[in-house]
Amino acid sequence: MKKKNLGVRIAAGGMLILALGIIVQNAYYNGLMRESGLSGEEEKRYEYQFEMIVSSPQSTFWQDVYKSGKETAEADNVLLELRGEDWETGYDKIDFMNMSIAGNVDGIILEYNGEEGLEEKISQAMKKGIPVVTIMGNAPHCSTQSFVGVSDYQLGVAYGEQVTACMDENTENILILLRQTQNDITQNQIYTQISKAVLKKEPDPDKIHIEAKNFLSTDTFETEEAIRDILQDKNGPPDILVCMEEETTECARQALIDYNMAGCVKIIGYYTSENVLKAVEKGLIPVTCRIDTKQLGMYSVKALTEYCREGRVSSYYNVDVSFVDQDTAKKYKKKGMFQ
Repeated sequence: MKKKNLGVRIAAGGMLILALGIIVQNAYYNGLMRESGLSGEEEKRYEYQFEMIVSSPQSTFWQDVYKSGKETAEADNVLLELRGEDWETGYDKIDFMNMSIAGNVDGIILEYNGEEGLEEKISQAMKKGIPVVTIMGNAPHCSTQSFVGVSDYQLGVAYGEQVTACMDENTENILILLRQTQNDITQNQIYTQISKAVLKKEPDPDKIHIEAKNFLSTDTFETEEAIRDILQDKNGPPDILVCMEEETTECARQALIDYNMAGCVKIIGYYTSENVLKAVEKGLIPVTCRIDTKQLGMYSVKALTEYCREGRVSSYYNVDVSFVDQDTAKKYKKKGMFQ
């Protein structure tokens, strides 16, 4: 009986913490919605209030997306706030979806990776009249207002071209680090299109082994440990390592330096943070993917604003994707894009 009561108290405590979080967030929202300018000026009031909920809000990638979205929002008289997973408080995207729904925001921009329970929250928001736009991942089993990003098919084709460009006569193992929750990872279009590109260049299926791993890390330390295990595997590291996240790329870059493995593993990176660009410019990383974060932030806010004002919106906004090699990185440096 004591154990049962203890479990009830723990559950009740958890619900109380979440409830307090919602209350605090609502109070914060109300303050933001009525924030004052300089003394004597009228209070700033926004037409709409949107939430952007992502996995890693502190990453360069999502900070750049948010910056673009916030600029677009301000121009349209919209308040945009960035929320994301925080291991210190224990809040995840489900919790922030609950807060946004309880706060009755006017729209939600959500990074979707197939997390359990997230589609249910999307449906809950939509039923309450809160439009949801997913970014960099589409929710296949529930209705959303729009999807903004790059399709897995498009990304797979683009990465496939870069993988085959990095292949040579010594290439035997290719490892793709995906971020997804579906059980059968071989059904992922990124994996499928990369595999097709490799087999087209090397028709012998026994010559090159292609493997994909689900890489849903919870924090930087876990990512560093996983990358270390990959590079220090007893059977040897992969010849080509395909990274689909900024943090994964950063950790792989640092691991190559720490283990003195420059030239042993070809990393195809993700995004153009300062450290990654420097690594590409120096030849440590052959190439890195560049998602147009300006478009991603702008289109996401525009989609919600258009729906709120007109009641309709395009179901898909395609975002440009390109790759930065050593020559391009040097041009970026000359333009002062990184030190």
